[in-house]
Amino acid sequence: MKRWAFAATLALLALPAIAQQAPTADDVHEMERRRFGFGELIPGRDSDQKSPRAANFDETTVGSLVPPPLFTSPADATPGGWARRRADLIRLIEDNWVGRIPEAAIDLRVVWRKEVVPGRKGFQTEQWVGQLLTPGGRSGPVIDAMITFPKRAKNVPALIDYSYIWPPGFRLPGPPPPDTAAMVLKRGWAHVAYRPTLLQADTAAQMQQGVIGLVRWPRERHDWGALRAWAWGASKLREELAKDPRIDGKRVSLAGHSRFGKAVLVAAAFDHAFADALVSSSGAGGAKLMRRDFGEAWSNMAGSYAFHWYTPQVMEYAGHKTVADLPVDAHMLIALRAPRPLFVSSGSADRGDAWVDPKGMWLATSLAEPAWKLYGLSVPPSAVMPKALAGYRNYPLAFYQHDKGHVPWPSYESFMDHQAKFAGN
Repeated sequence: MKRWAFAATLALLALPAIAQQAPTADDVHEMERRRFGFGELIPGRDSDQKSPRAANFDETTVGSLVPPPLFTSPADATPGGWARRRADLIRLIEDNWVGRIPEAAIDLRVVWRKEVVPGRKGFQTEQWVGQLLTPGGRSGPVIDAMITFPKRAKNVPALIDYSYIWPPGFRLPGPPPPDTAAMVLKRGWAHVAYRPTLLQADTAAQMQQGVIGLVRWPRERHDWGALRAWAWGASKLREELAKDPRIDGKRVSLAGHSRFGKAVLVAAAFDHAFADALVSSSGAGGAKLMRRDFGEAWSNMAGSYAFHWYTPQVMEYAGHKTVADLPVDAHMLIALRAPRPLFVSSGSADRGDAWVDPKGMWLATSLAEPAWKLYGLSVPPSAVMPKALAGYRNYPLAFYQHDKGHVPWPSYESFMDHQAKFAGN
């Protein structure tokens, strides 16, 4: 306790005096940058094409950086060798990307409170709140989910849907999108609206108040970020769902879009107990090949609005070093999922999803295919990116590009078909 208090005091002293009461995301970013000696960082790219840091959207100028190999030797390309290589990749990805979960997290207890709440007519909706407690009795944030069960549910699949908490009165522009929860319920599945930002806020300004701060604060150089923290919460939620006779614990899947697409990929890669996962428009820091200079860049991930998703070490590759020095890339994170089912999805670049680089996500998915082949599983027959609405959906490692923009709903039906085919539904 004394060591933690001393470290926290040092962290506060490193902040500007004005920020000591209420640090901003910029303050925490600057604190970690200085603490670990990352030096000046490369500014992130800008979607505004008039900006001096405009992102590249020209296929002729994406560059030719070679990603690190999935296998380092012929011995890796065997089931036994892959087990060793996968363990190496886990440590590389943890240390340079998503972060390690501190050992103190093992000692956290989750005390669940469950109650029936008003919900959809004809269905039963329950709110499950898992209160985190330390061994010393200190309470932390919660794992929160709204679960809607189909009528007379018994041993049914469930979809943990990473859900945003919108401000009161907020409305997305344009016509209302289709109701994805209704799609899930129509299949006879339970829909689980997991609200991960109640476990760990989606801002560095509140990083200390979440599970990350509860376990250890300030962070160490390779500690976890929000993506891994959200994944930790999803796994705890999956374990609790599996105890309920209404849910088939072997058929609990995940879905997430954009930043939550990144989070779902991390959860599925590290926890093979999830039946399947829809990774929607995850882009940079998710399923996009990071060495491809198109759309959002790694330097954006190291900036103050996104660095809290990852380990502090991400800044090393946007300052002292560049993305060319990054020892991992997206195909390696995707490959951690093998041989379990995975569904990578995006919208169309020309309809509004260029920022997340659909082609970069396809290339990373293609480069991950050998991990599935090791298990004798079929993979797409061609290295050519499929056209929108065609996709490669009938493979354990699937890729599908719909014809809309930066939205997830056009992939839900195809994903649920995929889960039914490859996860035993």
